Amino acid sequence: MRLLPIFLFVGLSLTAQAPKDTPYVPTAEERAEIQSKLAELDRQISTLRDTKHGTLLADVEVYSKAASWIMRFPEEFFNKNYLGHTLFVLDRGLQRARQLAAGNPEWTHKSGHIVHAYRSRVDGSLQPYAVVVPKDLPRGKPARLDVVLHGRGATLNEISFIQAHENPKNAPAYNDRIELHVFGRTNNAYRWSGETDVFEALASVESRYKIDPARTVLRGFSMGGAGTWHMGLHHPSRWAAMEAGAGFSETRNYASLTDLPPYQAETLTIYDAVEYSANAFNLPIVGYGGELDRQLQASTNIKERLVKEGLKDLRAMFLIGPKTEHKWHPDSKAESDAFLDAHLHGPPSPRKQLRFVTFTTRYNQCDWLTIDALDNHYQRADVTAGKGPGGVWLQTHNVAYLSLSEPAQVSIDGQQIPGAVQHMEKRKGKWVSSSPLTGLRKRHGLQGPIDDAFMDSFLCVRPSNGPDPRLERFSQEFAKWLRGDIRIAADTEVTNDHIRDHHLILFGTPENNALIRKVAGKLPIQWSKSHIRVGLRNFDARTHTLAMIYPNPLNPERYVVLNSGHTFGEKEFRGTNALLFPRLGDWAVLDANGNTVAAGLFDDFWQLH
Repeated sequence: MRLLPIFLFVGLSLTAQAPKDTPYVPTAEERAEIQSKLAELDRQISTLRDTKHGTLLADVEVYSKAASWIMRFPEEFFNKNYLGHTLFVLDRGLQRARQLAAGNPEWTHKSGHIVHAYRSRVDGSLQPYAVVVPKDLPRGKPARLDVVLHGRGATLNEISFIQAHENPKNAPAYNDRIELHVFGRTNNAYRWSGETDVFEALASVESRYKIDPARTVLRGFSMGGAGTWHMGLHHPSRWAAMEAGAGFSETRNYASLTDLPPYQAETLTIYDAVEYSANAFNLPIVGYGGELDRQLQASTNIKERLVKEGLKDLRAMFLIGPKTEHKWHPDSKAESDAFLDAHLHGPPSPRKQLRFVTFTTRYNQCDWLTIDALDNHYQRADVTAGKGPGGVWLQTHNVAYLSLSEPAQVSIDGQQIPGAVQHMEKRKGKWVSSSPLTGLRKRHGLQGPIDDAFMDSFLCVRPSNGPDPRLERFSQEFAKWLRGDIRIAADTEVTNDHIRDHHLILFGTPENNALIRKVAGKLPIQWSKSHIRVGLRNFDARTHTLAMIYPNPLNPERYVVLNSGHTFGEKEFRGTNALLFPRLGDWAVLDANGNTVAAGLFDDFWQLH
């Protein structure tokens, strides 16, 4: 494969549109019609559930979820069209239910736009996605897959997503590939559970269709462009190539942020894609923006950082649509398509050299290399690696522990480690062979901050004496903005299976929540009836509460979180997606009004700094 230098060229997107109309209020008769069809669909689903139809049942149930959710949030009847769309979606759901009951689910072997769904491990919710299958695409051989991330849509919900992909007028844009259109739990720039949604939808597609993993391309525009910069550069070995149009690639300037406290400023490195620019070394990339589009800055940031990095032989193209605002210029799109096609023909070249950058063990894997632990989280960690006849060589910075996919002779930072090595650890500045990483240390999926707990399966635990206002608010906001109902149990209902399978999100105090009482003595912050002690600082427990994340003392492979859902809320969800960054770090002391009086990040051994 020929490596291309970086070019700058002047040369189909979804843009976010604010609702122009006030929400439509269905009449009593219209609501009754929706409820009648929804009840009939739910009756049929109940019958089908008894006959165990597996994953295909989710493809029916999601039509019920769409109608239920818009009735639950009636402000999402953004205009009168949504009434017709809802009835249309229910009719399609009923049609699918009848087909499944008859043993002939026609949507499983049709072409064009097809809606599917899966049940998310995060919260057990049904989440839709759509595929586009060209009519003449051979079904027997592995197909190219383009994963498409949509832009922000102010009127996007399950109803509008399904209706758009059930429209037969939307012909496939390409005849040589399958497209996966991700719902992404609506508008979150594919962060947190929105990021998990991309991979869960991808796994569902791979289980249903024959996909060539060496030709899986990530694409997006606007918010989808921001998501592509994020997911492409954070997971560089997952994609054969990426194409990012517009969007944003850093937070401070895009969201006009100033004077952030350190525990917020440091965690911007989790998502600021520009900081991960060097990972473009590992895959072909296209960056695009219109000449008249403010969001051109996203790809400009990446290009300028790559120049600063001094990387050579990049497979990268940067395009500017001449006199173009927030959309693709057709000539630029043709250039991008040709560039991507050129890098997907033939078998992929084995990656003999890697260049990987991260700031957190949440994003720690690049092909055959895994960074298991850092010296210091939220500071830049680098690995340059290569394979040759003599084994593997590595040059590292801010890396404490790493692994290879298979044992090899290893030279690392000028040191030769004896024997064949797969796991290695830095001890007092010297690298030695080691066993897989264990113990209390920030590692992949157990590195914080608080918001990280909501990327995987979690269970909220309320005090047995009644509801908790923080939990109530989190439940409402998660349903509205992340499209799922959180699992909730009382502290007296939590089982060993819950502790094994879920991050536990505990609300209350040591006095009214038995689970908090059970773990409180094993946390690095002391919490008693009278005080909360953070190092040498004391806070009155009668007027303050503790929010934090920590490896669960009852199951160190999962988190325990105290008194916090996502650390941002409705205001941030309604604003720019760049605002969905952590607000409380790993721990915070909150006053009676919910104001932060102290907060911070634990060190890489989960201890107070």
